[in-house]
Amino acid sequence: MSPLPPPAVPPASRRAAERLALAAILAVAAGARLWRLDLMEFKGDEAQACRLAVQVVDVLKGHAVPGEHLPLVGLMASVGVPNPPLFVYLLAVPLVFFATPLAAAAMIALSNVGAVWLCAVIGRRYFSPRVGLVAAGLYALAPWAVIFSRKIWAQDLLPVFVGAFLLAAHAFLVDRRPRALLWLFLLAAAAVQLHFSALVLGGILAGLLVAGRAQVRARWLGWGTGLGLLLYAPYFAHILRSHGSDFAHLDSRRELWDRLVPAGQRLLLAWRYPFSVSGADGTAELIGAQAGWVWPFALLTGLGALAGLLWLCWRDRATPAFAARVMLAAWWFLPTAALAVTGVVPFIHYFIILYPVVFLGLAAAIEALGRRSRMIPWALLAVCLGGYACLDAAIFSVVADRGGAPGEYGVAYAHKAAAMAFVVAENGGRLPVLYDGAHPRLPVDPEYRWLMERAARAQAGSAGADAPARGFVLLDLSRSALTAAGEAATRSLPRRQFGPLAVFALPPAPR
Repeated sequence: MSPLPPPAVPPASRRAAERLALAAILAVAAGARLWRLDLMEFKGDEAQACRLAVQVVDVLKGHAVPGEHLPLVGLMASVGVPNPPLFVYLLAVPLVFFATPLAAAAMIALSNVGAVWLCAVIGRRYFSPRVGLVAAGLYALAPWAVIFSRKIWAQDLLPVFVGAFLLAAHAFLVDRRPRALLWLFLLAAAAVQLHFSALVLGGILAGLLVAGRAQVRARWLGWGTGLGLLLYAPYFAHILRSHGSDFAHLDSRRELWDRLVPAGQRLLLAWRYPFSVSGADGTAELIGAQAGWVWPFALLTGLGALAGLLWLCWRDRATPAFAARVMLAAWWFLPTAALAVTGVVPFIHYFIILYPVVFLGLAAAIEALGRRSRMIPWALLAVCLGGYACLDAAIFSVVADRGGAPGEYGVAYAHKAAAMAFVVAENGGRLPVLYDGAHPRLPVDPEYRWLMERAARAQAGSAGADAPARGFVLLDLSRSALTAAGEAATRSLPRRQFGPLAVFALPPAPR
């Protein structure tokens, strides 16, 4: 395969305009991902990730309690096995300097701004400067891309690794650089540590080895494989120590899924999600509502992305770029095919692995339409960006106005943290007893416990530690209102409101 000819150098004025446009796109991407980050979604997974990352920090600083050690695994995956621990160690980096979950969330948000920049670079190298800028602009505003940038989830770091993988793939396949094989293996290994959906990169990597076999060198193949396996040393140590017991429940989990979600429904969801992540379908599960035009809009963007990727394969079928085009088109299908084959119940975050490929395909389709008409691509781009902006505004409006959302989002981090700091202070800097007002017989969600522990650690030795112990009742008013009996029972209790979260203080326990 001969390398593609280098692109012609554009005039200085055009280069300046491209840089200015990219700077504006990155500013929009940063604004959407960092604005009111304290209103991020924060539940049990996020709290557990922060707990493990703080454990890493405490061990490294020598502040760990007896028995604490560096984690060998991360959070439990939805398939029923623990994730490798790379995300926990990455999360610990900002927590070394700023002991707040907001620092971890800011790191993830900024990495996704970097992923938007990488999208522009990838588009330029694979296609043209225009495709790069259009794809980056779409990526900057796409609602699910924004949502997945504002949460402490391991898979939210995938886009920056995927972007680097795509650049390494171009270097290996088009620029014919054997050393890039090292980075391909290393980045794929790291991405799988973040989320098992990145296993599809194994299929991409196998295809790259076949298409670029002339560039394969045993030296770089060995280094890439060795360093990739080295990343898994803690995980392998855990498996050996536990004798693989974490994998013993996979069959029972599969049987449970088969009963809860029929195979046909799983397949339908798996085929729908590539369209959803390119638009904004499925946000009803997150914020509790979705306009009727959202699914047709997702269908438009998803089909546009697929059409653009397939058209590029056809257009460049007789050129050295054909293998790279096939790789991107196959990428669109692989997550769905993998879920269909394995029978795993799909979730929309499994398709983060498609970023930024879907936006590159949509941008390529828009550029292709420009060969026939100057107005059609501009109109389509305006529809896409306008639709994205409207959906972003609706989602942010719900979260900002309600302090969260009634769907899976729940109460925003800022209000949960403020409420837990309040109850700990009211209890003299100690951990109080908490009750869930909606489900009195059940314990409160685990993130409240972790936030209380952090508040107690920060308030250690505060005045009033000798005050009598108190209990508190929490009620998320965005999901459940007080009943008449509940109103009567709490009427005489002191009440504080933190966004949609109501806190009722019970009388002090007698000494």
